[in-house]
Amino acid sequence: MQLRIATPVASLLLASAAHAQGVPQLTVFGIDWLSPTVGVPDSFGGVPITEGDLLLPQTLVPAFGPLAQPGITESAGAFAPFGLNLAQHAVSVGHPGGTPGRVEVDAISHGLDRRIERIVPGVVPPAARYSFSVDKWSRGNIAAPAFPSVSTESTCMDAAADVFRDLGVPMVPAGPGSPIVGNQGFHDGNGLASCTGAVYPGLGLQEPGLGAVGDNLDALDADVPDQWLPRVTRTYFSLDAAFVNPLTGVPNSGSAPAHGFRGGDVLYTEPTGAIGVYAPAGALGLDLGGIGTDDLDALVICENGLPGFQRNTGLFDWMFGQTDMLLFSVRRGSAVIGQLDSMFGQPIEPGDILIPPFVAGGRPGIFVSAESLGLVTLRSGLANISDDLDALDTLHDAPKADEYCSSGPTSGAPCPCGNNGAPGRGCGNSVNPLGAKLWTNGTPSISADTVIMSGSGMPGSASAVLVQGTLGTAPVPFGDGLRCIAGVQTRLFTRNCLAGNIQYGWTVPGTGSIAAAGGVVLPGTRFYQIFYRNTAPFCTPAVLNTTNALAMTWVP
Repeated sequence: MQLRIATPVASLLLASAAHAQGVPQLTVFGIDWLSPTVGVPDSFGGVPITEGDLLLPQTLVPAFGPLAQPGITESAGAFAPFGLNLAQHAVSVGHPGGTPGRVEVDAISHGLDRRIERIVPGVVPPAARYSFSVDKWSRGNIAAPAFPSVSTESTCMDAAADVFRDLGVPMVPAGPGSPIVGNQGFHDGNGLASCTGAVYPGLGLQEPGLGAVGDNLDALDADVPDQWLPRVTRTYFSLDAAFVNPLTGVPNSGSAPAHGFRGGDVLYTEPTGAIGVYAPAGALGLDLGGIGTDDLDALVICENGLPGFQRNTGLFDWMFGQTDMLLFSVRRGSAVIGQLDSMFGQPIEPGDILIPPFVAGGRPGIFVSAESLGLVTLRSGLANISDDLDALDTLHDAPKADEYCSSGPTSGAPCPCGNNGAPGRGCGNSVNPLGAKLWTNGTPSISADTVIMSGSGMPGSASAVLVQGTLGTAPVPFGDGLRCIAGVQTRLFTRNCLAGNIQYGWTVPGTGSIAAAGGVVLPGTRFYQIFYRNTAPFCTPAVLNTTNALAMTWVP
């Protein structure tokens, strides 16, 4: 994605450098139409913010306040070079918060969210981590064992602008009756102390405070390295239904029907601006009571790389590539709330994390119950108003490898034709002047390999090869990029990118264990880099480029 700011190159380089040094990754978010930040000029280009824009903190990463208002990183409209391309954006720009526009975006994903794995004998994957937000009427469970949390911050009326993360939900379906795991504050709305004394890095939103009107964070996607780049991936999102909010008696904004879609549909916009339906409401078990009766309110997607949406037909079958992982929640007032889910036969609540039904025509299944996250429900008998999970993301692990061989003068060698990228990245290519990125998650254990290597920022469907070397080397020109691996070199996997993204490793279809493919049988360090095709006329005649490189130390 692209930041439309006065000094974009400097800011992007700072953001990339910050990532390379291990500071918090970027958090892209949206707000609802009732938020007072709607209509305020953004910090990057002075464009009035709408409830359909995707935002970044003015500081790029969450920071302690006081903070300026956020900046638009992906417009709801069609600002060059990209946007969500919503037709109603032009007439919505400039309207003040509290007056509905027609572009509210309820949930977002870029298809790169952390895949939630099942426990496999002999393999111990890292704990699942969810980040989420709640609406202004949510109160949290006072029994949830953490501070700050939804229950503490809701006493200040601050929780709706904050992001929370779970404290270690088990990697099995956590249905109603599961132990309370709870949550803890992750990103604050304004980065200032709340009435409880809690202080944690903020996003530049307006906190409601007692008796005041504040922002409601309504869409969330975090922890993906390419979020500050010119976008070469799809953006997945949902729009707002038009039914009445049962707590206020006020209709929702109706951005979905205003664009010819349903509030339960998952939509996408291509980098070209083409917009369409990725997963229709019916495939998710929604709108069984009629068109527009349900509203998808939070979204996580890990795309399997195959065209279209492949709905899961069994638990965790997304691990092996047959299906796409899609997690979601529904807004309060949806007709499916109170109906029995397809996993546990329990009433669905607006705070549950849901998965599509295994059988077409069924209702969604509860994957993680609201109670496990530290939220309250009618189902539990602890409240007469259920908490509403308003936005959702799955967090990637901390990096397990050392990055090196970034492009440009700081790497020790300039890129072949002056196409220097940003720190921590490869050389610029024909679609991405900041270069392609390689990063990793999982545990580099020879006996229990859960490593997944991900690349992004490459040309659309380019062929991309993950290469392992026994040695690292100073960068030398190689096609349009820099080669930084040496010794015995092994081509591990060759795959085609999907919209500029690629993954290899443990649960990725068509690949498998990195250690096994690379013949790693003894502990030690190996070096990795992606070589990819870039056939568009750009730099050298070689039509080849590279990402940055990683040095990974394998343990027994």
